[in-house]
This record gives sequence, C-alpha cells and structure tokens, in this order.
Amino acid sequence: MDSQGTWKASHMKSYAANRDDNPSSSDAESSQQGWSGTEWNTASVPRPSLSSSDEQLLPGPPIITHTPPQGSEGFLPGIPHRRSTIVRPSLHTSGSNISLEGLNQPLHRSGSAILDIDTNGSPSRKSPSPLSNGYAQAGPSGLNGTSSASAYASTSYARSRRKETEVEIESEEDENPDSHSSKSKLKKNSRGRGSSFSLPFHRKRKLSSSLSWPMRWWPGGGGGNLQSNLKSTSTSWSLRSILTTMLFLGTLLWGFKIWKSKYEIQVEFSVFNKKWIKSEIDSIPNLKGCFLAGNISPHYNLTKHLQPKRNMLSPGLSLKRGMSCYDFSSTIQPDPSQPLESLIYHTYWRSDLIPFGSRQLDTLIAFLATQPLTHSRLVIWTNGKNVLEDNITLKPFLSKWGEFIEIKQVDMNSLTKNTDLEGVLSSNSGIDSNAVATGRVFDEKAWVDGDAIRLLVLWHFGGIWLDMDQILTRDLHPLIEQEWVTQWDCYDKPYYSLNGALMHFEKHSPYLCEAFYLMSTSPFPKPNTFTWGSHLYSKLHRALLSKHIKPFGILPWCFTDPRNCRTDNRFPDPFLKDPEFFSGKKWNSEENNGGKEELEERVGQVWSLHLHNQWSKSFPLNGWINRLLNGYQDQLERLEIYAAGKGLVDEDGRIRLE
Repeated sequence: MDSQGTWKASHMKSYAANRDDNPSSSDAESSQQGWSGTEWNTASVPRPSLSSSDEQLLPGPPIITHTPPQGSEGFLPGIPHRRSTIVRPSLHTSGSNISLEGLNQPLHRSGSAILDIDTNGSPSRKSPSPLSNGYAQAGPSGLNGTSSASAYASTSYARSRRKETEVEIESEEDENPDSHSSKSKLKKNSRGRGSSFSLPFHRKRKLSSSLSWPMRWWPGGGGGNLQSNLKSTSTSWSLRSILTTMLFLGTLLWGFKIWKSKYEIQVEFSVFNKKWIKSEIDSIPNLKGCFLAGNISPHYNLTKHLQPKRNMLSPGLSLKRGMSCYDFSSTIQPDPSQPLESLIYHTYWRSDLIPFGSRQLDTLIAFLATQPLTHSRLVIWTNGKNVLEDNITLKPFLSKWGEFIEIKQVDMNSLTKNTDLEGVLSSNSGIDSNAVATGRVFDEKAWVDGDAIRLLVLWHFGGIWLDMDQILTRDLHPLIEQEWVTQWDCYDKPYYSLNGALMHFEKHSPYLCEAFYLMSTSPFPKPNTFTWGSHLYSKLHRALLSKHIKPFGILPWCFTDPRNCRTDNRFPDPFLKDPEFFSGKKWNSEENNGGKEELEERVGQVWSLHLHNQWSKSFPLNGWINRLLNGYQDQLERLEIYAAGKGLVDEDGRIRLE
C-alpha cells in the first residue's frame, strides 16, 4: 500500500455521502475501534506472540481501503491515487505487536466500509498489495490536519506467512477523466503456509554483476550495456541469430578440420537410366563364334593361349585392404630360363587437341628406362603425323631414340579392313553435329576414337597398349603370357569396373574379333563416352562366361592404377608435395623404414602409374614422382654413355643397341 492516506469504502457514492455528513466521524470511530487502543502501543507491556500453529483467520468482514478517482469528491490533489485494495488480514507470527486480547475484539466498521459482494462493480483483478508503511508505523497527517492513523492501521499487518486477496481498480483517466467507470483486471495471488514470500527490502537483483562477461554481453542474457542499447527486440534477436550462426559454423569448421586430419572424403556419384541398365547390362549379347575352331585366325597363337601359365595374374579378390595388392604384384617375376619375346607397345596422341610437350615426353622416357630395348618398340599413333614429327619437343628426342620409337598415321580404312567395323568407321577427321551419322569417332576428348584405335591396332599387330598418361615402372614382359585388361579401381564399380588404359592382346585375338562384332551390332557411341571402352569390356566378359568360354584376364587395380583406392594404402597424389605419412608410417623417419622408403619399395612392385589425363598439372619440385623421373633420365644418360663407348651411336646421333 502507498504511503498516502486511504479511504474506507465499499462504494464510491456511499463513501462520499458519509463524508459529506460527518467528514471525520467515520475516521475517528475507526481509529478508536481499530488500532488506536492501548494494545497497539509498543511502549506498554511486551508483545505476546503466537506460534504458527495458533494462527487462524479473524472472523468478520474484510477491511476495505480505497482511493477515490480524480474528479470525485474525495480526491485530493498532490496525492497519488491509483489503487483500491481489499485486504483480508491474517494473524501475525513471531514479531507482531498485537495483543491476543486485541485480536479477539470484533472489528467495527461503518456500513459504508463493508464490501457488498452483491454490488455490481467493474471487472477487477487481484494482485499483491504494495504495502510500504512497515510494522506499527503511523501514517502521514490526514486531511485538513486530521490524523489518519486509522486509515493506516490496516497497512501495519505483518507480512510474513499471510494470505491476502486484493482488488486493484485502474481508472481509465486518460480516456475520460470525468468518468468514474474503470477497467480492472482480476488477478489472484494466494500463498499458502509453505509458499515462498518476499520481505519489503527484497529487490530484483541485477544479474549483470553476477554473470560472466560473455553472458552479460549476450542479448537477453542478464543485463549489460549491449541489451540496453538495442533499440528493438527484433534487433536483439537478429544479433543473437548472427552470433548463433557464427558459433555453429565455427564449431562445424573446427570439427571438419579435426576429422579431415584423420580421414579423407572420396565420393563417387553416378546416375544411370534403368532402361539402359536393362538393355545393356542385364541382357547378355550374342557372340559371333570367333572361338570356334574354323573361325580362329591362323595368325593367332592358340598354343600360347592354351598352355599352362607360370604366373597367376588374377587373384580372384579385390585386394583392397592393406598392402595385399602390392604384395601379390611382387610375386610376378620374369623367368630367367625363358628367352624374351619381341614386344610392340602402342599409344595414341591427338595432334589437334593438346601440343606434345614435356609431360607427354615423360611417358617416352619411362618406356626407354624400364623396358628391354633390344626386344621392345613403341609406336605412337596419331591423326597428324607431320605435326608430331615437326614438334620442337619430340623432334630432337626422336633423332636420338628413333630406333625404338616410331610415329604412324591413323588410317581407319586400313585399320578396319577385314573386320566387322569395315565401313562403319570413317577416316575423315573433324567434329560436327553429324559425326555419329558419318561414322566420325574423333570426339572432343579422344575417347571414342582412342577406344576404337587401340583395339584395331592390337588386332593387326598385337602387343601392349598404353595410354599416353601412363608412367611405366617395370618391364611388362612377365605379363604377356596372358591376354588381359585392368581393373578400374579397388571399389568394383558395377557398370564400369574394367579399364583399357593398359591392356595386352595377341594379333588377331578371338577376343578382339568378338569385340568388333559387339561394336558393329550395337548403336554407335555418343561422343565423350565409354561405350567402346569400359562398358564394352564388361559386356564382352559377361557374354564369354555365358557361353562357357574362358574370358580374358583382369589385372588388379594396383598393377597400373595404385592411386585409385583407399586413403591408407593408395599412392600419394603425384601433383602434390610429399605427404607426412604413407601406409601409416611417418614420411621422413629417422629409421630406414619410414614412409618414403616404403613408397619407393612399392613403386618397384607395381607396373605403371596412371595419371588420368591431368595434363594441365605439373609435378612438384623434388616430389616423389619428380625424383622417379629424374632417376629415369639419369638412366638414359648412362645408356648414352654406354652406347657411345660401344660405338653404337650413328653419325646422325641415333643410338642403336645390339
């Protein structure tokens, strides 16, 4: 309750009427019969106290206090008048200055001071009364110099362990100051014996001093200058959203960095048409019958095909765990008791796509350094022989090593002669929208023409085909006792699991004969597709098995593509700096069995490194692949010195080995 005087009334009009008749009688009567007796005097005998068990509600009507609204007869200027309060007293507990006898006295009030529950009033709400007068504290002087102690007597109730019901009436003075109508809100606050309570000196504590600085600064987190400076709630929430997003992204990036230090993401995603899968994968095509006795070409070495093999090239498993694939590759070794066969290597370069440069020259250097040159020869097939012969990088190289490397022009008419592709492919080069209809296979990536040319040249000459993006690491002669293609990677792709970047077939092989038949009876491939590559090899392999014919071999992934597998066992990226670890070993270890030595050993066990047409990239200086190529270059220099000492160098500088 406020510290100003209050008026006892149940109705506004009744109170005003009584005051007009006797302005001070009701106040005096209330003061004498209420709390002005000797029992209220604190200077008399000690105050008896009641235990909590003796508490009981006083009988009788409630005490009503009221502040008249502005404009009424009871309104006094200069004194705030805002609330009407009805207080139902309860007994004091320890510390009360009321005597037991005084408590037993009935409370006498004038008729105007009793609340009539049948009277229609304005809607009201119940709320705690803001008593502020303290215990047994006299109020300020009453009206016209008259004491208002009786009016303040009801405010001196002890505030601990009490139940109170108050009615608060808020006048709509702003809308109509002369009107006595009011808009009230009803609120009930009833606290039982076990409920919590607040003493008058309790205040809402400021959390800004009790919280740490991040929470004080956070909008809505307990005070602080930031929240007070925000102009609107939307601004606060916008700032909070920004801070939350930044915190989330920072945590996500930090977690990703920790995760990336231990793992590497490798995701491959492909979409295939179900109709295509049903017609090209699930259906088994018919074969021409090239393995029948009457259809096998006399140029084909059938005896070699049927004889027992010294080495097992296909392990039957993917060998994707650990170093098992590399260990299996090391079991294939040359037979010293068997003489070497002359072997032709074939590759292909489109002169109209990328100029021949140092990166392409690395393939030729690796061939000369790893293959026995007395029994090996490399043919570069191209659609522009004159362009390659005049190339500033290739021309001086061929002037020295031209005895072992030869350039040939691709002629589709001659290559397709006496095959099922005769008349299907055109020798005309160039790329246009009518390329499929005219049989032009020279697409933008040299995939269709490259896939067709490799099969045709192997049909006519036999030997080993290698793409120009291959870096040979071992002599391939121990592998030629079988005909084979290679595995694409260690993941066993469902529709493109085979690769022809490195392959071996004999001259006029029945496998190639069946491949030409499938190519001629199938729709012409779209540009830049693997229709005549990986897809053709898989289709032929399934067709051979359906006819109970022994299929061609499949070399494991690490033989030619050791980069394409799990992060814990694949070769490091040759276009990046040396890694910190390889195969779980630190790269530069103080001991002799670190990651660097482990990789050098594994390079000697595989047969080739497939770089997948990454011509725009360069090898880092002193990287592991750069050191490998430098070693090959040193080996060729020693070979030149040997040839010069033996007199095997012609007058024009061409080296001829015996």
